[in-house]
Amino acid sequence: MAKEEMFDIEYCNVVLFVTGCYSPAEARVDYYPDGSGYPGCPATFEMYKIQCGRQDIMDLLSGSQLEDIEKLILNNHFDHEY
Repeated sequence: MAKEEMFDIEYCNVVLFVTGCYSPAEARVDYYPDGSGYPGCPATFEMYKIQCGRQDIMDLLSGSQLEDIEKLILNNHFDHEY
């Protein structure tokens, strides 16, 4: 089970405190013995809360902003390149 973590990041010149769970990437498997395979999946950071100061602003952010924040966390704290 993934452990909940909190990270501070700077997004658009504003410091945000992001809480969520990290899931590492899963490798692709070309073939299992039964002939099937698995395409794998990239690493993710599922965000539960994004705070600016003491205010939770997650509901105020667009989908593309949330994707940008997730990529920042993966790049800065988990050494992924997105």
